[in-house]
Amino acid sequence: MMKLKLTAAALLTAIALTAVSCGGDPAVTDTTDTAAKTSDTAAVTEVQPIDVPTLAQTLAASCAFSEELMLNNAYLENHLFGFMTLSDSFVSYAAYVPAGITPEEVLVFEVKTEGDTAALVDKLNAYVTYQIEQYSDYAAHQVPKLDNPVITVKGCTVVYVISEDNAAAAETVKGLLG
Repeated sequence: MMKLKLTAAALLTAIALTAVSCGGDPAVTDTTDTAAKTSDTAAVTEVQPIDVPTLAQTLAASCAFSEELMLNNAYLENHLFGFMTLSDSFVSYAAYVPAGITPEEVLVFEVKTEGDTAALVDKLNAYVTYQIEQYSDYAAHQVPKLDNPVITVKGCTVVYVISEDNAAAAETVKGLLG
């Protein structure tokens, strides 16, 4: 079963994650060398946006969690912490969360501009503090998972992962985002 999950994750990753762009306008990367730039016809390559739902699904299947995570975007939409106060800056998002009492989760966001990432990262850092306070009261054994959260920004994509092994999750995120 694990081999199937890893194979599926690798396949989804290979299909969906080639590069990053912001908003709806594709970014352009100049692939010509310095000498070729003097020509009037410099070659450019269009950078493809990240598929947020696929990235979140791949992370949920690839990282170590104490229980299976389920797709639940309503978690963000209805969450008391107020992620949706930033919703005007969201292009897309996906949340994989547990059914039980654990802070483990995968949240992936694409925002409109790189400037929007700072507000979201601030919100995620405040969320970690909030989670530590909440879990300290009724599930203190979960608090160490929050000590080193994975919060990664690449372009306009923001990834948040809390898992059983955040160091390994950080490496997985880095490998998927490039």
